Amino acid sequence: MAAPARTPLSDLPRGHQFPPTSFSLSAEDVSRYLDAVEDANPLYADRQLAPPLAVAALALGSLLEQVRLADGTLHTGQEMEARAPVSFGAALTLAGRIAQRSERAGMIISVLEFEVTRSGSDTVAVAGRTTVMAPADTSTSGATV
Repeated sequence: MAAPARTPLSDLPRGHQFPPTSFSLSAEDVSRYLDAVEDANPLYADRQLAPPLAVAALALGSLLEQVRLADGTLHTGQEMEARAPVSFGAALTLAGRIAQRSERAGMIISVLEFEVTRSGSDTVAVAGRTTVMAPADTSTSGATV
């Protein structure tokens, strides 16, 4: 059975709320992330804590799985704030929305705001904003992530 069609990110209006997404980071996920960024610091394994950027990367990946990205889409900016530690295996919930949307020079600029909380808690572990530019003409085939 084919996967359901995903809405192009550039079609989503300002204020669009993504459905909450649950996820966790295992020790293996953290190890793969640390290998990918070539961080050999044993601090994370010793304390069984996920690096805040690993939490943000997995969260944004989960968010972007809900949309289709047009060919030529660029990730142009990222802001992130780590507010609370995240232990290996902690149950997390991601909330995200399109905070800003504009069109300039044939590109649609979308700013996504997100917060990652511990499931069942109001404590925000990681919060941030990411900016994505996509061609305004999305008639070309788009990539899914």
